[in-house]
Amino acid sequence: MATLTHDAEYPCAFELKLLDWERYSPNEDTDIKTVRSGEAYTLWVKYCMDLRVGDSILYKSAKETTLVLEDIKRLIEELQQLADGSKDEVAFDPIEPDFGLVIRHLSESSSVFDVDVWIDFPNQVSHFYGGYGPGLYFWVDASDIERFASQLGAELHAIGAYITEKEER
Repeated sequence: MATLTHDAEYPCAFELKLLDWERYSPNEDTDIKTVRSGEAYTLWVKYCMDLRVGDSILYKSAKETTLVLEDIKRLIEELQQLADGSKDEVAFDPIEPDFGLVIRHLSESSSVFDVDVWIDFPNQVSHFYGGYGPGLYFWVDASDIERFASQLGAELHAIGAYITEKEER
């Protein structure tokens, strides 16, 4: 699980767990299918998330949700740019807007970043994008952002390759 938090003194956290690839059976009537390498397709990754304050869960995913792989890769890249100082703000609103994440430098002279994360509650329970729901506002520093990006990258790596050797044949 990738966890964006500062430390135990200020225990607000956004947790994101990548679970597996979203796969479709070739027998289903859908435009997204598992296909041979080289053909056009969209890759989706299942995930769940939590908002936590200390040991208390403010919100836990009501269902597994999906993110487009390119959105995850872009988030990791932008978080790394934020942590190394080449970017001042990240505003992440994925194609499937189940959550929103904004991280911005508090000021040019500060090493502190504001984090604003919310979960789209209507989409979690009824597939209706409402854009509102529970959220947290807290602060982190560059090392916290770097750790979160690294954990998210490790989560992505842990789910393995989308196309297995067996499927490539």
